[in-house]
Order: sequence, then C-alpha cells, then structure tokens
Amino acid sequence: MSSKVSVVIPNYNHARYLPQRIESVLNQSYANMEVLLLDDCSPDASRDVIARYAALDARIQSVLNEENSGSTFRQWNKGIALAQGEYVWLAESDDYADLGLLAALVARLDADPCVMLAYCDSWDVNEDGVAVNTWEPFLAELDPDLWKQDFTVDGAALVRRYMSYRNIIPNASAVLLRRSALLQAGPADATMKVFGDWLYWARILALGKVAYVAQPLNYFRTHRNNVRSRTREDGTVLVETTRMLAAMRQYGAPDPIYYQKAVEMLLALWFHATVYYKVPWARHQTIYRNMMALESGFSGRMARTFGRQLFGNKFSGIRMLLGDKLLRPLRQQLK
Repeated sequence: MSSKVSVVIPNYNHARYLPQRIESVLNQSYANMEVLLLDDCSPDASRDVIARYAALDARIQSVLNEENSGSTFRQWNKGIALAQGEYVWLAESDDYADLGLLAALVARLDADPCVMLAYCDSWDVNEDGVAVNTWEPFLAELDPDLWKQDFTVDGAALVRRYMSYRNIIPNASAVLLRRSALLQAGPADATMKVFGDWLYWARILALGKVAYVAQPLNYFRTHRNNVRSRTREDGTVLVETTRMLAAMRQYGAPDPIYYQKAVEMLLALWFHATVYYKVPWARHQTIYRNMMALESGFSGRMARTFGRQLFGNKFSGIRMLLGDKLLRPLRQQLK
C-alpha cells in the first residue's frame, strides 16, 4: 500500500541532531509514511547515522548527493520531486517534533480538500534542545487573537495582509503540504539564500485555504547561523527583501500599513549596512533599482530617511559614519 505522507528530511552537517530528528518522525502516532533522508554531501558523520537508521526501518530511503548542492531549496525541490505521498512534510534535520504532529496536521488536510497547507505553532529551542518560547508572541505582533486558536482561512488573504512585512510560517518543519499544490506552485526558488521559503509559502497559500493548529507540536532549533550573518553583511538580505516585496504584489495590493513598515525596516537596515558593513556597490545599485521599480517616489523617501538617520539625535548618524568609516581606520594606522 502506498504511503499517504512523504517525509523529506534534507540534511547537511547535522549528525548531532539527526537521531532525535529521525526518531521523532519514525515514532509518530500517524505511521503511514515514507521517509526520504537526503544528505547534501555532509563532512560530518551524518551518513553513518543515516545508514544506521535506514537498516532499521524499511520506510526509509536514503538519497545521498555526490557533491554539495549549495542550496537548502535545491534539496527541498529534490525531495519533493521524489515524494509519492498525497502529503509532504519537509522535516528539517536539526528540528524535531511532538509525536502527534502528523496526526493533527493530516486531519486538517483530510477534512477540507481546499486546504493546501496546514501548520502548527512551534517551540523555539536552543542548540541543546531547551525550550525558550513559542511563536505565538511573534505572531501576536501582527494580530493579537488570530494565532491563539485553530483556524482555517483563505491563504491569499493572509498573504496580502501580512506577508509583505513578515513571514507568517517561520519554519518548514511545522508544515504539512498537499503534494498536488506543490506540483501546481512549482519548485522553490533556489537562487534565494534567505527568503526562498517566504516566497514558496506565499505561492502555495495563494492556491487555496490554510489551516492552523495553535498547539505547539514542532520544535524549531535556533543556533548560531554564520550564513545569515554573512548575508546581512554582504547585502544579500537587502536585495532579497526587495525581491520579496515585488513578488508579493502578484497576489494583489498588499496591506498599506504593513507594506510601509516593511519599507521602513528595509531603509533602516540599509543605512545600518552602509555604515557598518562593506556591501558591494553593485548590491546598493540593485537595491535602489528594485525599489524604484516598486515606488516612483522612493528616491525622495530614501533621502529623507537617510537624512534623519544622519542628522537626527544630535547627529548620531554622522558620528557613527565618521567613527566607523573614517576615524577608526585612521586610529589603527597611527597605532
């Protein structure tokens, strides 16, 4: 009998977390699944862990890359292309799950064929698995009531309301997807380094309804992320933010309040990056061109915002710029 759920576990260098991840999948109360264990040429002991579990459970199929793909989203696309189940769970290799997660999310997809995606609340846990908080406060900043209880609503409405400003699905491991919707949406954008999931969820949400389970059944592990730090410092996050803002327009006019908040945040981060980081000039040009394509008056808005940052609060921006861009190198030369 074919499996109803395809669990895709894309792994890179997470041998430390893989046993907990795999066992939290195999021991789910809902057991009608196939498990696709992907490894993106990890240099650690991941393949030993994968081989050990594959020998113990016939539901596991290991898929090992000969070379590193360089992209989380290429691995997502590869796993989804191999999936045979009606539903797909992208279970990230450093996260883990309550044993009732699949049962709860399968029930929501089974109950309404118009639901393209179901997801649940999550616990944030640190590198050692200690729970810190749930997502509910993060989502309550958008709506103080919506994410406090289960709901099923139109997905495109959520995209237009919130997703120019914030990704309302911060972690793939909390999501169960209808495979027919994935085939309709097409592959995730593997050219994105940071916001590929954000754009992917929006495409799927726009196809129908979304269901939410307010119980935190997913454990989202947060740890030091040098890749994200690098993408902030080299301007990649800023460029991808402009691409995200443009992409959200295809689902209708974004909520004006949240859109304006998004642009304000972009400008604040851009000024910070200009002062503190060595963002390549070509990236500055790309950010500017992309925003001018969205707003004809963006140049004036940018000038006003940067002017406030430079000259406001007793010229704090000027002091930062001089101290970090000019005075610090001079002091270092004089030592």
